[in-house]
Amino acid sequence: MSDLTGKNIVITGAASGIGAAVVSRASGLGAQVVGLDINESMGESIVRERGGRFHCCDVSDLASWEETARMLGESMDSIDHLHLNAGIQIAPPEASIAEYQFTAMTPERYKRLTGVNIDGVVYGLHHLLPLMRDGGSIVVTGSLAGIVPYGIDPLYAMTKHAVTGLVRSLKAELGTRQIRINALCPGGIDTGIIPHDQRTEEAVFMTPENVADEVLMLFTTEQSGATWAKVSEAKAAWVMLAPGQKKQSD
Repeated sequence: MSDLTGKNIVITGAASGIGAAVVSRASGLGAQVVGLDINESMGESIVRERGGRFHCCDVSDLASWEETARMLGESMDSIDHLHLNAGIQIAPPEASIAEYQFTAMTPERYKRLTGVNIDGVVYGLHHLLPLMRDGGSIVVTGSLAGIVPYGIDPLYAMTKHAVTGLVRSLKAELGTRQIRINALCPGGIDTGIIPHDQRTEEAVFMTPENVADEVLMLFTTEQSGATWAKVSEAKAAWVMLAPGQKKQSD
């Protein structure tokens, strides 16, 4: 992994899972990390314990983003790397699998899901792109469910397909500032959003730390607008081309 000394990195969903692991990895490589999360009590302890600064931010809320962008603009010269990572599923992890189905949807859960998984990416880009240095990079945490069907939680799959489409479509526009954007789309990871009913003896999950290493790799890759699938700890992430795309440079 590259030396990140002096680099400014902002991470959403930083109080747990992949986000917390990226805070640890990046801080250990010398970066100045700001971790954003809605969970203030957990964020204060975990992000600071892992070497970063914490700021409370509800990624689904415009006003929260406005205040966060103002704080970041006052506290750092520019953002070198941005990791838009916050994500949830349609139901809480203790819910039965039946509650994840489309027919079990409630408007409140749907609004929260799209607010975090879609608005959290769109609002994050809207407010933080002006703070990014030219030549910087963005990694969005997608999901394998954003490139293949995921019948357990169809609406979660919908939100991740939306993120994949956005990342693939922003390459040219962000390229005018030499800013690279990529989506990391992992399979099952041992984080708090996994439904408890999926934690069977046969289930195998990747660790957040393993996926965090892939995030750091994508901070420095020269590719942009790519969707990177990650299915196991033993296999590095690889680019999955969009339908009809013949090569990565298309």
